[in-house]
Amino acid sequence: MLTLTIFSVATRCLGFIYKIYLAKIMTTNELGIYNITLSVYMVFITIIGASIPLTVSKITAKNKALGQASYTNYSITSALIYNVIMALFLTLLALISKPLITLVIGNSLGYTVILSLLPSIFFTAIYAQLKGYLWGIENYFAVSIVELFEQILKISICVVFIMTNIFNSPIIAVANAINWSCGISTIYGIYLYVKNSGRFQYRNGYFKEIIKSSSPLTCVRLFTSLLAPIISFIIPLRLSSTIFSKAEIISELGVLMGMSMPLLSIPSTIIGALCMILIPKISSENTSQVNKQISYYIIFTISCIFAFIPIFIILGEPICELVFNHIQAGTYLKYFCWVMLPIGLAQITTSILNALNQEYKTFLYFIISNIIMVIFTICFTPLIGPGIIIVGMGIGSILTTVLNVHKIKTILGTNTNILSISIKHSFIILPIILLTRYCYNILSNILSPFITISITGIISVAFYICLLFTFNIINLSTIKIYLNRNTKQTKKVSN
Repeated sequence: MLTLTIFSVATRCLGFIYKIYLAKIMTTNELGIYNITLSVYMVFITIIGASIPLTVSKITAKNKALGQASYTNYSITSALIYNVIMALFLTLLALISKPLITLVIGNSLGYTVILSLLPSIFFTAIYAQLKGYLWGIENYFAVSIVELFEQILKISICVVFIMTNIFNSPIIAVANAINWSCGISTIYGIYLYVKNSGRFQYRNGYFKEIIKSSSPLTCVRLFTSLLAPIISFIIPLRLSSTIFSKAEIISELGVLMGMSMPLLSIPSTIIGALCMILIPKISSENTSQVNKQISYYIIFTISCIFAFIPIFIILGEPICELVFNHIQAGTYLKYFCWVMLPIGLAQITTSILNALNQEYKTFLYFIISNIIMVIFTICFTPLIGPGIIIVGMGIGSILTTVLNVHKIKTILGTNTNILSISIKHSFIILPIILLTRYCYNILSNILSPFITISITGIISVAFYICLLFTFNIINLSTIKIYLNRNTKQTKKVSN
């Protein structure tokens, strides 16, 4: 499992580097158009690729356990036919929905990008069930390799397209890089599927199981993916009567979504990459052991997030000026870094509830929280400005966390102590913030920006960890538990 986490983190790190590169080759206006367009594109991808892998993996695992592995081929072929039909439908829908898509994105270039991305929808439709099969036979390593391979391809092809100036717009170049990387990685996925004894065989009667099992989860993921374009549509609409012009609004959204958010998402990326290891099969444990585990996960999440807060408060502007050459992105980072805490806590508590087989509740809480977030966005956008997109995420995540924690307490009687732990960390980072400011002021006069930021960041994290040990918020026994569990899980995977 540790190997899988390393691959996952590596893939996400490459994705972050890619976002930095995109910020370099695009203007803030183009970056805004690209991110809004991507949110619309993800709605299409969600419909065909969100639930099928999980459905197929469950079917594959069940057939494998029953000694009926050959039946899996029928299900995968049925899923493939279903997905290709859906891809054709979505393509037709995109072709006839130009006015609506252009209205949501707010720019005709965005619609051109959507058309450019249509081939990747078909590639995703083909690979989705193959990914589910590899999951089902527990060949997670193959899935990780494909995802890493696709990320490397996407970056490499995009760089070639930009350097050769094949396309007249960097956004179109990025879209075509996605197509090529999806296409090549899908071919590789087919090879891995066949290599692992997968075959394409059709038999009547397998569509019903695919549709029945995948539809509920698709609805959940579809609702999630629809939020981004809805919010991206609401904000310019609500700001249209203010001092911001339409171009300025899109530009600011580009800064927020393309520069600030990738940095604010770093803790969530780490938490997400480790969730598979940190969340065991809680339902199989006794209550006292589960309560201990939940406490460890909460402390880990909060500690991980607070490690970044002093860095973003003091170094946010220098980091964004160095990386993106855009100090405003750092200003957003400095003032909105608090949202990392509710977003991370919502993420980990949702994972805990899902491990307790409470998926219906987590979806219900998600609906409630995001309805509140949309209402908040509509009401307060003129007051807060473009930054409402991040503040809204924070407000929605706070409500999600409260509801999740209440449900966990109802089921297990667990007192998560999130508030008290967060207050302790808040006091702990106060001297860290002062130390980080002091180190940066001294080093910035004698060293280059990159070295100054690197050394200051390392000092900040190191002293923060020392204080956590000093106040016994984390201890060696907790670390040993994680290391022992990871070692055992790694041995199981290797065997």
